[in-house]
Amino acid sequence: MESLSKNLEAHLYKICLYPSRHVGSPGAAAAADYIERTFRGYGYTDVTRETFPATGWRFGSMLFCDLDNGCTDVPGAVPCFFSRSADVTDVPLWLSGPELKGLEKQPVKGRLCVVEFFSDPADIRGRNDIAEDLDRMGAAAAVFISDPAYHTPRAASTKIQRSPRLKNLGTAAVAEEGAYYLARNRGHRFRFFMDADTFPHTSHNVAAVRPGTGRKRAVFGAHFDAAPLTQGAKDDASGTACLLEMARLLKNEFPEWTLEFAAFDGEEYTLDYLPMGSGAYTAAHRDRKWEFYMNFDSIGTACSDTVLHIGRKEKLPDFSSIYPFRPIKKGGDDRSFDELGVPTLWFFSIPRFPDFHTPLDRIDTLDISKMAQCVGDAVNVARQLCRSERKR
Repeated sequence: MESLSKNLEAHLYKICLYPSRHVGSPGAAAAADYIERTFRGYGYTDVTRETFPATGWRFGSMLFCDLDNGCTDVPGAVPCFFSRSADVTDVPLWLSGPELKGLEKQPVKGRLCVVEFFSDPADIRGRNDIAEDLDRMGAAAAVFISDPAYHTPRAASTKIQRSPRLKNLGTAAVAEEGAYYLARNRGHRFRFFMDADTFPHTSHNVAAVRPGTGRKRAVFGAHFDAAPLTQGAKDDASGTACLLEMARLLKNEFPEWTLEFAAFDGEEYTLDYLPMGSGAYTAAHRDRKWEFYMNFDSIGTACSDTVLHIGRKEKLPDFSSIYPFRPIKKGGDDRSFDELGVPTLWFFSIPRFPDFHTPLDRIDTLDISKMAQCVGDAVNVARQLCRSERKR
């Protein structure tokens, strides 16, 4: 267990070395390189990079300050994923429920807009729609309020809005402190400056395969990309570290099974329905008959309860785990496999403090021993599944 913990910790620091692993960033490319080197270092010879088209994002700098208060920075303001460049000085136009329902009637052209949009906390599509509408209507910038029901009130989510379709709109987010600051100073002039753009990008999934002598096949996966400008330690350097150790520990087991270990890019933005990386992977290999998919995402948070989300359990043999079973989550890469009818298992640590997608998602919020315990149980579950007959 000690060597496992040390390996997990080493993986975490290598994967989180860069300040951001969003799609198209140097950090994502470096993480893919590290994952490939590690697979090969563990003795895998069938290691491939599978490409798919995506929209990359470049971020340079951001300024959001209160000009009527000595250019005081708005507290905790962060850029949103896929923001475009903008430079506007304005008394912000506030848009809440009534105004958003009649957005076409609002004088948004050239304006800096503050968007109060609180519906389902996970309603990314709704926020993307608002951003796309404002972009189409000629607004200069939009500031979204990060929902404390889904993200921590201490820091804003950098992907609360993440539409890669934006043409000109600058977008940012604030959490509780920043929202209160803006509300207290509604009549002030603010400057919003953003240096950022999008570009066509080729993303990579990195997969290692251990061929088997029989027909049965299983796949283990995690995503290595992260929300922009965060370490993404929990989401999902932790899962990627667990995946690498699963590849090491299972390399010589179940010789009759073909085992795939896939690290996905592009999970952190979903253009329409499926996560991009795992969606591209399943689309490219629809002919493969996977017995199950095991997902690792957000593992080992210090203050958390770990559970095992299971989809299509009726297709799996009976097995046990130290973690309580929960219904399928469909909140990440498990969705891509479930769409093909593949049974899914997702090890997930439910955090007490929902700081994922924020700058507070750091390595110092993880408990390495809990990660090691999770890997140990995942190996045990895999052994049970691969040594039993699948239910028909």
